[in-house]
Amino acid sequence: MTGPNTGPITGPITGPNRPPGARRASLPCVKIGVLGATGPAGQAVAVQFAGVGHEVLVGSRAIERAEETVNALRERWPNRDLRLVPADNATAAIADLVVVATPWDGIISTVAALQEQLAGKVVVTMANALTRWGKEMVPLLPPTGSVTVAVARALPGARVVGAFHHLPAGPWSDLDHALDADVMVCSDDRQAAAEVIALIDALPGLRGVDSGGLSSALAIEALTAALLEVNRHYKVHAAIRVTGLPDREQVPGPGG
Repeated sequence: MTGPNTGPITGPITGPNRPPGARRASLPCVKIGVLGATGPAGQAVAVQFAGVGHEVLVGSRAIERAEETVNALRERWPNRDLRLVPADNATAAIADLVVVATPWDGIISTVAALQEQLAGKVVVTMANALTRWGKEMVPLLPPTGSVTVAVARALPGARVVGAFHHLPAGPWSDLDHALDADVMVCSDDRQAAAEVIALIDALPGLRGVDSGGLSSALAIEALTAALLEVNRHYKVHAAIRVTGLPDREQVPGPGG
């Protein structure tokens, strides 16, 4: 996957199956659009990608909110050269790759209005359909089986990928303290899944894990509710790690 910005991403990384001192593989910088980037999850994904050199279009329904978010992130990290650009969602959708970070109950109306801009692109959805039942957060079952599948149906011309469902937004937005976590990635487009995994592997502390096709999305999204209960019970910010995987060099490519 290529874009208008071609600087490589390199630097020390940490995380599962990564020996001390390991470095990220060189990866071209791409322009990434984040729809709904003014919320906690959207801000986290935007600042993390900007932190490794990507240009990020910080999208919102209102350009003024996007500008406020960009200013706040730059003020929080004044010593970092974060390539964050405020934009409305329609402008953010013209990026090379688009992450949809809007709440689950508004995601279909958001992407449906941008079908033309998103056609042919890798579109990453990170939404989980959850609701509160008493004191607990519980998963909902959308008519399509998952939010990710619903987005894929709303965008038949896009290459839809599910990812980033389990990362705690608060800790993940901290550029000074990398998470040590795996990111479950699912898509019926095997090449799109591989491209997203490569981008994830370049983020400090994270490892992308190929979790199969969109049929895996229901289980991935529903697991988020259980993680929230773990966090509530232990008063932590838990994330997922998968044990027993081979080193990245031994993992087969798409279709392998």
